[in-house]
Amino acid sequence: MSKVKIKLIILGQLPVNLDKIKLTKWKSEAFEFAGQIDNYTITNNADGHSWEFTDDNIESQLPKTFEGDFLIAMTHVPLEKNYYARRFTNNRICITFHEIADILNLSSIPIENLVYRLLYSYTLIYIRHENRIPSRDEVTSFTHDETKGCLFDMNGIKSDIVYSTNKPIICDSCVQKLTDERVPFNKINLVKDEIKKIKKGFYYRLADWIKMYPVWSIIISSLAALSIGIIGSTIAAIIWEKILKQLF
Repeated sequence: MSKVKIKLIILGQLPVNLDKIKLTKWKSEAFEFAGQIDNYTITNNADGHSWEFTDDNIESQLPKTFEGDFLIAMTHVPLEKNYYARRFTNNRICITFHEIADILNLSSIPIENLVYRLLYSYTLIYIRHENRIPSRDEVTSFTHDETKGCLFDMNGIKSDIVYSTNKPIICDSCVQKLTDERVPFNKINLVKDEIKKIKKGFYYRLADWIKMYPVWSIIISSLAALSIGIIGSTIAAIIWEKILKQLF
């Protein structure tokens, strides 16, 4: 099964702690990265009424040619209509961490999770549209307004992004749409399996579990402390009987 080739670039300065090495080490059977993550400067100022960068402004600063099947540019400037992702001609996409980074940080979700989620969603979009990314001017139906924790959540309320960047899913209705539009079912299942890896770090998952089950947390920690005490006493007794007692 051939992989979709994706070119990642950075547009402008990123005042967020994005781990580029972690990004490029992500392993998938659905897509692969085309070359390294290149950096491009922003040469124009914001031209929107609220200091956002309009679509025409962003599009003029994206490279016209690139390696791979489609391009995702990562930036931190606000985009038109306060979207966190915009599609452009020639299979190009721009995503922004503006506001999104703060929302994810408050929920202890790595910023890389947003990129992973969009890598998978745009891979499926590319396949379902016969190996191309539809531009923003085209009428599409691959997102839904209801927040389900799905790859195709619209996230009109930006704070809802936390539900699809920690253990995201592909909801049943989206699976049906994908199959209706001739995306191979084995490819869908492959993606469903791989996106299970998009989650918080172990420490924060443990902290969430403790918040959800405080009584069980107390019971388990008490039993663990008691067990450690018993094991320590047993080991001390063995050392005394087998070694120290003979010396004295």
